[in-house]
Amino acid sequence: SADEPFFLYCALTAPHAPIIPTSEFIGSSNSTAYGDFVLLVDHVVGQITKAIESDQRLENTLIVFTSDNGQSPRADFDDDELPLADHSGSYIYRGKKFDIFEGGHRVPFIASWPGKIQVGSHSNEIICTTDFMATAADIVGVDLPDDAGEDSYSMLPVLLGDAYQKPLREATVHHSSNGRFAIRQGDWKLI
Repeated sequence: SADEPFFLYCALTAPHAPIIPTSEFIGSSNSTAYGDFVLLVDHVVGQITKAIESDQRLENTLIVFTSDNGQSPRADFDDDELPLADHSGSYIYRGKKFDIFEGGHRVPFIASWPGKIQVGSHSNEIICTTDFMATAADIVGVDLPDDAGEDSYSMLPVLLGDAYQKPLREATVHHSSNGRFAIRQGDWKLI
């Protein structure tokens, strides 16, 4: 019912391989089949948002959109050519999914929470999907035991635009499919 809290976790297989956009999206991106697949994801997220909005719950709902890691090497974008449709899946960063470079790990993270997250805000804070556990606990006011989510840090201060004195996460470790490790530290500034 509209007055009951809810939690929805929607893990889309798209735009992961195999790259198979539905027929209504084939050719829609002016790019590759991967671009068409990304547009399909955008459409599905829009449908979910409209469903939440339809009964006035959107004003009290945190929506997060993110991904597991960087662009798939199967996306069929040639790194030596200009990006198709003015798009480069790894932006300015080297690497793709499965490898150690930043383009293989940096992913979109978009959050909306009307009245709580300032529209258009952004942060250089390093966050990781492991931080969802501590963040969810923080939102609902639950203290996690010391042996639960030891590598999870609440990103709620970042989402809410609160002032804090030091980085929430000092660094994050990246691991590639071939067994290599890297550590990423951010360009953190006191806000």
